Amino acid sequence: MLSKSKSLKRLIICAIVMLLVCGFSVSGAPSSKDNGKNLIFGLSAEPANLDPALAQGTAKRVINGAIYRALFSYDKDGELVEELGSYTVGSDNKTYIIKLKDANFQNGDPVTADDVKFTFERLLDPKTGATFFKELSVIDKIDVVDAKTVKFVLKKQCAPFVHYLAMIESAIVSKKYTQSKENILATAPMGAGPYKFVSWNKGQSLIVEKNKDYFKKGLPKLDSITFNFYADEDARSNALRAGDIDITDYVPWKDTASMLNDPRLTIDQENGPVMLISFNTKVKPLDDPRVRKAISYAIDRTSVINTAFLGRGTPIYGFVLNKGWLGYDPNLNNYFEYNPEKAKQLLVEAGYPNGFNVKLLASSSYSMHSQTAICVQNDLKKVGINVTLDLPDWATRMKKVGEQDFDMFINAMSGEFGDPDWLTNYMYSGKPTYNTSAWFGDAEVDNLLDQGRTTLDPAKRDVIYKKLAKRLLDLSPHVYICYREQATGMQKYVTNFEGRPGLLCLSQAGMPLETLDMTK
Repeated sequence: MLSKSKSLKRLIICAIVMLLVCGFSVSGAPSSKDNGKNLIFGLSAEPANLDPALAQGTAKRVINGAIYRALFSYDKDGELVEELGSYTVGSDNKTYIIKLKDANFQNGDPVTADDVKFTFERLLDPKTGATFFKELSVIDKIDVVDAKTVKFVLKKQCAPFVHYLAMIESAIVSKKYTQSKENILATAPMGAGPYKFVSWNKGQSLIVEKNKDYFKKGLPKLDSITFNFYADEDARSNALRAGDIDITDYVPWKDTASMLNDPRLTIDQENGPVMLISFNTKVKPLDDPRVRKAISYAIDRTSVINTAFLGRGTPIYGFVLNKGWLGYDPNLNNYFEYNPEKAKQLLVEAGYPNGFNVKLLASSSYSMHSQTAICVQNDLKKVGINVTLDLPDWATRMKKVGEQDFDMFINAMSGEFGDPDWLTNYMYSGKPTYNTSAWFGDAEVDNLLDQGRTTLDPAKRDVIYKKLAKRLLDLSPHVYICYREQATGMQKYVTNFEGRPGLLCLSQAGMPLETLDMTK
């Protein structure tokens, strides 16, 4: 017979073994190796805050896309679809009646017209600092018709209005919950999405769990998602290979080929956002379009693709509206070329025959940004432009962009929604709001953007956006470099992943998590 002390030791050992087998982590977060469908997501960045009104990059949109829902969204083909509501348009083309579905917030409260009115009045309050404040300012008034019906009246007709309502930054928030504590949405989000916020261990992880009262029956498929933050992309790739995480965004290009050959993994590749240089057009000599165009001619886009993206991308020598979008003009596809001599000529014309010194902001958090910056630095040196690199982490980079602390910065541009009016947030005069060229402004550009927004006839809008594309290339507030391929890596047992290709890849629909499943 065993002694009491030996029996106790054996019980302790058994308990430890059971904990390890069941897969509990030190932090208490469920592991992907337990019996439930508890997915671990290796996320490439940690948001500064989770208030849905403020766009701060893809990582935040992935998390908020799990917690929140807007009135509308996009399907995998980029088509507008209903989420929390449906709509009809009045004969004046300025009145929109939104009928709400029977949906609840994650605390059990119903989503009501009062919540919708509160959400958009909050977005229109300058104190909120909402990313899409300018676009949503077309709203004149919001009336509650009844508990499930809300009426938007616009100041003028607006062709892309419903697209604004499909952004995750337009997600519906609870009036009662949001007013319960100042700035509560920044650290303790609560929406009507498929997952409930559980906890946020700053610098390490964030956990959400299944919303059993989600209005779409049978969804979500997972019991929980733990978002582990990996600032280092090598650590993120190694974690996927080791099985420590189930899925990750932004698989580094250097790892894509080997992961494609790994039988344990699935790699989803989509034609992704535009990589570009954005300028502070208020500093000399970047206030001169000739200088900006010289920089465009000086960049060897093929070299950037081969170096920063290992050949996985498509060079851009024209504008950024893809074939199939309103405003796409094949005649602009070869507006620029790689021509260092032309670049030098333009610099001479602008009064800089010996070049100049300039600071380029990028980020060490993503090699696609830092490597692109290094390529640009090398190319510009060949035409006499001396570039000093500034490569902070992503959060610092975003802060510097917001504070205009740069001369130029490496940027990524996507269509925030499925209409070319998304260009407004990048190109319209005035203070920029998100990842935009600093303080760029042009009366003709503003006029064309206004015309495109208020014209309802698609054929007429197409002509307007073609003119806009030509004007923007002539002024070059941005230098477009390439479309980059974007890869999401996951274990074979992760199923029902639906990527969003092309310009919509960074939108609210960029990574829908409600259908994601695990077969093991």
